[in-house]
Amino acid sequence: MTVETASVPAWFTDAIAAEPEHRTLVVDGAEIAYRAWGDVGDPGLLLVHGGAAHAGWWDHLAPQLAADRRVVAFDLSGHGDSDWRADLYTYALWARESVAVAADAGIADDRLVVVGHSMGGIVSMHASVLFPDLVNDIVIVDSELFDADDIAAMMAHGAPADTAIPRTSRFYASREEALGRYRLLPEQETLPYVRAHVAAGSIIQADEGWRWKFDRRFPTRLTDPAPTPPPGCAVTIVRGERGVMAAGRAQSLFHGRADGTGRLVTFPGGGHHVMLDRPLELLAEVRTTLGATDKE
Repeated sequence: MTVETASVPAWFTDAIAAEPEHRTLVVDGAEIAYRAWGDVGDPGLLLVHGGAAHAGWWDHLAPQLAADRRVVAFDLSGHGDSDWRADLYTYALWARESVAVAADAGIADDRLVVVGHSMGGIVSMHASVLFPDLVNDIVIVDSELFDADDIAAMMAHGAPADTAIPRTSRFYASREEALGRYRLLPEQETLPYVRAHVAAGSIIQADEGWRWKFDRRFPTRLTDPAPTPPPGCAVTIVRGERGVMAAGRAQSLFHGRADGTGRLVTFPGGGHHVMLDRPLELLAEVRTTLGATDKE
């Protein structure tokens, strides 16, 4: 997966060149990896990736938000450079990881804003319910609450969901072969240079060859009930017109914010993975949310 250097804009190369801090902590027996930009003590921004993704999906956006923020992106357990768990993965568990990472990074205060994409948006909603004193301003990015069987079927490329799904699908003989097989769930058009970056962070070399970093069993028993952010939580909803978040679901969340703390934005023509096809538009919406927070 190669990209012509001349086609890559300066804003992207500058952001990727901003090397973050890389740290880990243990949450409920699993080592959780995270990366951070900005200064401890500044208002906090926590970024949560989607299913089968990793913290590097935010690398081109996070540095642009770190001038006066402590910005943190982490790998959910079962993803990226974090440990795989022997027991079940749950949204509640990932929500605990979120606040633990925030605390370890020095941003666990009432100025914390959480942005979650896809499955990460569901994690952020659970965090707002379980930890309302810490998480009271969230941005939900094209999140649809699929049930466990739906997610497992996608992971198995249409095969029935069952516990026989292997933890890793296969190994590849070379890095190039693995990158050539990189696919999004769901697939869509993206900016090629962003796609190449997140693909490169999605694989790791093991004794048997190159493999994807995520545990393919992570979705098989995600049975946490659908959360509703509490009344005191400000909610921004960002969806792609061609994404997976149903317009009705987005409207329901938006109209449920009777206290005026809701905001709904739809990107015309945008797909599900908006940070890969509409990164600057997403960046602008996150900045709008942060601006509203700063005025409070």
